This record gives sequence, structure tokens and C-alpha cells, in this order.
Amino acid sequence: MKILLTLFMFMTGLCATATHELTYYVYSETEYIQGPWLRTDALEASGFKFLSATSYEDLFGSGDDALAGKLLSRLKEKKPDLYEWNYTLSFQGDTVIITPQKTIQSFETVMNEITATLTLNRFKAVTFQINGQQKTYTLTDLTLPYFDLVSGQPETSGEPEIVSAEQTQDPVKPQRNQRTWLIISGVLNVIFLGVLIMRKKN
Repeated sequence: MKILLTLFMFMTGLCATATHELTYYVYSETEYIQGPWLRTDALEASGFKFLSATSYEDLFGSGDDALAGKLLSRLKEKKPDLYEWNYTLSFQGDTVIITPQKTIQSFETVMNEITATLTLNRFKAVTFQINGQQKTYTLTDLTLPYFDLVSGQPETSGEPEIVSAEQTQDPVKPQRNQRTWLIISGVLNVIFLGVLIMRKKN
């Protein structure tokens, strides 16, 4: 009975070490209403719209499908009417391939949000397969800036700064403390199992 219990703990520990908590960012189109900006030229060119980042934390395994699926589901949570269409996911290297099951309304908005969200969270590019045709998008294809608003220092400029998201954050980062404890748990389970086996032999 002890051996079975130990084996169960060992397998649980191994499964735990295969998952880790990630902080990731979902980008959605946002309209800026009022306030001082340092780079008004970029805002005017985009019609005062930009891609705003919202952070989340979840547990993930090592597969890309779980992360990509969660990122898209977060976008659907933010804008359910815009993302009411179903799709299938596949992968080619670091590229996510999305095949919608129906026509996408407001495709430019969807393209901007999905491309920014996926490519700023581990992936390299996004390919849309629509009506037998496909096109691949990267960050250079975005038609809106992806900005984070960072409060400036009052003693220097007195105005908030606009900083590129690439400069301010690492989009996907594991929570190292939790992952370390999970690994330690797995190692301790292995040691405990070895001790029990040695005692049984003696």
C-alpha cells in the first residue's frame, strides 16, 4: 500500500513539474479619449486608437496549443461579439495557423489584436487561412501602435511617456519560485521512493 501511495505521489510530482505559471499579455484595440501625449503624430495617424495590454496569469504545460487557445479565449472574453466565430488551430514551427469557420467581421481589428497578442507572447507569426487562401502576419503588419502608458516623472517633463511594449515588459515569463518548488517536490518524491524500495529489499 505504501508503495502504491508513493508511486502516486511520484507521478503527481512529475506532472506538477511539467506545468508552470505564466504571466502573459492580451492586446485589444482601445480608443484614447483625453490626456497629454508625447508622440501625438503616431496617435493622430492611428485615429487615436492603440493596442492596450492587459496582463493575466495562468498555469500552462509545455505545449503551444494550450497557450494559443488561452490567448484567443481571453480576446473572446473581452469582445465576445467580435470573436463569435469558431476556428481550428494548427502550428508550423513558431507560426500559429488559424482557420476560421465563418467570415470574420472587422478583420483588420481582429488581425491587429490576434497578431499582437500571439507574437508578443512566444510566437513568431500568425497565418489566417480563409476561403482556401492564406496570409501571414507579424508585428510589422500591425496598422495600430501597441503602446503602454507610463506616468512620467513630474520633476522632469510633467507629461506621461509613451513607451513601446517591447521596451517595458517580457510578454511571457514563468513564475520561478513556484516552478522551483514544484521541481523540488518531484525530486523529493523520487528520493522517498528510492528509500522505501531499499528498505523493502532489506
